[in-house]
Amino acid sequence: MFNFFQGSLRNKLLVILMAVGFLPFITLLIYMLFLSETKIVNKIIVEQFDRAQVVMKLINNNLLSLNNEVNFISSLDLMDDILADDIDKRIAHLLTRKSRDLGNNNLLFVTDIEGNIISSSSKNSSENKKIDIRSLLSKSNGEFIKENSLYIYSKIDSSFDKKRRIGFLILKYDLNNLDIYLTHQNSIHSYIINPQNNSHMGEELLLPFDFKQTSGSIINQKYVVVYQKIPSIMKGWYIVYAVDKNVALAFLYDFIRFMLYISVPIFFVILYLSFKVSKGIVKPIEELTLITDNIIYTRNYTTQLEIQTQDEIAILSHSFNNMLKTTSLALNKLEEESRARLQRFIQLIETFNLIIQTKTEEDCIETSIEQIKLLTHKVDLHFQKESLKRTENEHIFLHVSNFENNSILYFGAIDLGFENYADENEKKFYNSIANMITLQLDRIGLINRTMSASRAKSAFISNMSHELRTPLNAIIGFSQYMITYEELQDDQKEVMLNIESSAHYLLEMINEILDIAKIEAGKMEAHPQMTDIVELVESCYKMLQPLAEDKELAFTLNIDKFKKQLYMTDPKMFKQVLLNLISNAIKFTQEGYVNIELLSDAKNIIVIVTDSGIGISAENMDWLFNDFTQVENVMQKQHKGTGLGLSLSKKLSQILGGDVTLISEGIGHGTSSKFCIAMA
Repeated sequence: MFNFFQGSLRNKLLVILMAVGFLPFITLLIYMLFLSETKIVNKIIVEQFDRAQVVMKLINNNLLSLNNEVNFISSLDLMDDILADDIDKRIAHLLTRKSRDLGNNNLLFVTDIEGNIISSSSKNSSENKKIDIRSLLSKSNGEFIKENSLYIYSKIDSSFDKKRRIGFLILKYDLNNLDIYLTHQNSIHSYIINPQNNSHMGEELLLPFDFKQTSGSIINQKYVVVYQKIPSIMKGWYIVYAVDKNVALAFLYDFIRFMLYISVPIFFVILYLSFKVSKGIVKPIEELTLITDNIIYTRNYTTQLEIQTQDEIAILSHSFNNMLKTTSLALNKLEEESRARLQRFIQLIETFNLIIQTKTEEDCIETSIEQIKLLTHKVDLHFQKESLKRTENEHIFLHVSNFENNSILYFGAIDLGFENYADENEKKFYNSIANMITLQLDRIGLINRTMSASRAKSAFISNMSHELRTPLNAIIGFSQYMITYEELQDDQKEVMLNIESSAHYLLEMINEILDIAKIEAGKMEAHPQMTDIVELVESCYKMLQPLAEDKELAFTLNIDKFKKQLYMTDPKMFKQVLLNLISNAIKFTQEGYVNIELLSDAKNIIVIVTDSGIGISAENMDWLFNDFTQVENVMQKQHKGTGLGLSLSKKLSQILGGDVTLISEGIGHGTSSKFCIAMA
């Protein structure tokens, strides 16, 4: 696709002309497909909301009229006949006539204060029953809806004693009469519904959606639905209008189909015109391109183009002829400069290669001077250690790094044998050589410094191994002997215990330092053998169980998820890592629990040590794996350590082909240590 545009100006012009021709058509089509449909749908929603408002107003007016009618009838003096033993037929006649005036399927009846129907507009005996009016006694009038009927009631008071209630007048109004207010069209469906009991009036088209708001609109693939909650008497009821989208948008879809039908002939017309115009524009350029390709193939830059037109192409041809002349001259000069620069570059690389192979500072300076002699073609070059105050020739100055105080020191200068640089690039060239010499001098200094430090470290560790562990073992032995066999007083025994504890702590620190040194020297290797992992973990658990019991911690071991017992690993290293992690968990947990879980999956053996201790902050998580690192906290002050435990554990686990990671939600939320090694 991109090659089609990038490879030909004709293709670009063709596409642009076609785009210009089709842009109005496509814009109109997109508008009709998206914006017009949205506007029509929005207009339908507004119209149906307006329709719903009008219908709700008519319904409310009708129901209020019924309510007023009931209140009026109940206030007539004729209602005093309720107190007569033989009720006058005037009440029944009045109820029948009023019921007929109010519409079909409407009933009016009168009850006494106990709910017995004593007169009704219906001749159906099923209506002549007692009505539960206990809920009506507290109100003078009102209404309620039961199933699809609206009940409007009003008290009847005696005309000669207004404080005496003698019964109720009740109107049972069939809500299906409200169907006359609904729209009955093929494209518009309307109904009234109560979502709580699914009672409805009107069409059987009940669309499944939730009535969560007072009003709203829903648009699906088939309908545009508008619903509005009916206020006042019919609380909880909604009026719903659903407009068939296919009917409402029929004109729009017909217009779109018409546009699609005529798009084919329009496409071919625009395509023909685009081809014709683009060919007329590109043809002179193609002819110019053919001549240019021939010049490139023959490398004859003295060729001049023949100009046959007087338009913009002619201007381009004049410019191209001038460019050919300039290019021919520039190429000759560039070839000469390229050969010189290539030779210079090769010399620079050879100089760098020889400098980086030097081993001492003297060798580095001598080699550099010999190479500079070859570059400058000067013989009388020398290195000057002292600082130059006045110089006749150009020099390259050397400065080395002082790593002890992080500063730069003057080392010396090399005389280049000429007074001034030819240009700025020449100066940069020799400065590059100076930088390379300086880097090599720094490298030699660092190597010497590192070797000295390594020798000092090795001597220190060797001395510690032979000179410290022997007397420490003697101190531990003597202190244990004194505690066991000598009759010591309590304070003396406490002193000896402190001596033994301190000696053990110092011996442990020395052993950890020696292990770290062995690992860094590459002398610590794993010796895998078939190991019973469960037995190994249980031995660690039993070994440290007394420490947990002394602190009254809940100390548990869970091996239910571990599948196979025997694995190939170094048991000594495995046990050392596990003891470090468990002892750390016990050490930094004052109360709560320490849980050990042994499990495995298809590739790894995993031991997770979880505690309810002090926890670790996020910023200290990775920092704890550094050598001699401890987090400052109360527990750390109570339990001294070298800060090598976690670092040593991580390095041992990596030798075993695994890793140690920490997980904590922060200070005070405990810590989980995960020791994971791959199965051999």
